Amino acid sequence: MLTLSCAERIVHKCGADTCPVPMAKALLQMSESVRSPHMARAAPAASRAASILSFLTAHPSRGFTISELVEHLGINIASAHATLAVLSDAGFVLRDPMHRTYILGPALAATGFAALDQHPAIQAAIEQAELLADELDAEVGLTAVAGRDVIFLARRGPEPLAASIGYPGDRSPLLAPIGAVFMAWADDGAITAWLERASLDARHVDLYRRVLTEIRGRGFSVPMPPIGADAVADAMTRLREEPTADDAEQQLTEALQKADEMLLLLDELSGFDEVVFKTVAAPIFDPIGRVLLSLSITGPEHPVRVDRVLQLGQRLVQSAGIATRQARGRVPS
Repeated sequence: MLTLSCAERIVHKCGADTCPVPMAKALLQMSESVRSPHMARAAPAASRAASILSFLTAHPSRGFTISELVEHLGINIASAHATLAVLSDAGFVLRDPMHRTYILGPALAATGFAALDQHPAIQAAIEQAELLADELDAEVGLTAVAGRDVIFLARRGPEPLAASIGYPGDRSPLLAPIGAVFMAWADDGAITAWLERASLDARHVDLYRRVLTEIRGRGFSVPMPPIGADAVADAMTRLREEPTADDAEQQLTEALQKADEMLLLLDELSGFDEVVFKTVAAPIFDPIGRVLLSLSITGPEHPVRVDRVLQLGQRLVQSAGIATRQARGRVPS
């Protein structure tokens, strides 16, 4: 959390109406006031701060010049200068004077530790991910919803031979079929918005509603390989590299519409059938019964019998349940 003196310095510098103070928690999630369509329009400075911190979080292996940030994020250079100055004063970003690049600042480490204290489910889930990865010799990932996105928080286990499920800080838009494990326990309004954002035809709307019902009954989801198909992966990469580009999300939506079925209906298969799956994902719930996190096991590149997929799902649900209980969460009835 920001101290009062730090908050006062930022308000003094940028003005109360455009102050990006809410980004103190940006390492964990995008502020709902920045992106939710149900809230008042965000102040431009807050949106710029959110975009910069989210982008740097998703690219931790290098720094970016102000020109590169302007190019990637679609903001003008004067606004970028002003926003980076405020973030630098707060310690949220750090500038390399020799290379003139910006990276995440040390103050965000304190923000991250505070967020972990406030969300004990994250540490509990990481512990379960480590146990699962050792037991199954497989990649295990942890994701959360951040505003209108799904954010990748952590991964454990061996590096897969094929494309990985992602890197910490990666964001994907929460649109069907992405994030089904979070939507399966959501209210109908949230589900409808998830489906509408993907611009689906009636057949896919009906299919994904059936899939969500099955996920809720079985306790886990099974995304299929097309969700990582080349066209989808290319569109996702562009969206992560140019998150503010007007047509970036539309490119992803169109790629998803053209791909094959991406969520598996297990009830239509026998245990002897074989499938190739992308992941198996199970929810971790918060104290009021909302899906807070998702724990996932990455599938192999070869076909697997459905009864084995069910075993993996049930094992994953056990681990997710342990993390839920350790964080005093509640599985909804």
